[in-house]
Amino acid sequence: MSLHIMYDHQCPKCAAYYIPYEQNIVCPNCGLDENEVDDIVPQLVHSANYQKNVYGCYTPIAWWVGSFGDHVALLLFEILDKFNVQKEKEFIEFSREYVDNRKWGNQLYLKEHIRNLSYKVYLEIENKQDN
Repeated sequence: MSLHIMYDHQCPKCAAYYIPYEQNIVCPNCGLDENEVDDIVPQLVHSANYQKNVYGCYTPIAWWVGSFGDHVALLLFEILDKFNVQKEKEFIEFSREYVDNRKWGNQLYLKEHIRNLSYKVYLEIENKQDN
């Protein structure tokens, strides 16, 4: 069993999918500021920690993508797992290289958005481990 992130959000101006996970997050495609915040980071952290505790890694063996939140979660899980294997670079540098080397297709606008969100999730996971 996995903890899915059933979440979809599209920019009302350009219809791009993204997650306004904190104040001042604008649409990464067109720059529209909706003044909307969705507190999704705790859900992503909870799901990531669940996967890690149950399966020993963040990326589950099988993952059904039923929403944009699930799509993003899978990307974050992959980044976290690959980072844990290498241990040579700081997370921010590693995540930058990961997104730079990934093929984004028609979602290129998400590159920095995912990197920034992955860093936020990483910091929350690290903070929970320190407590």
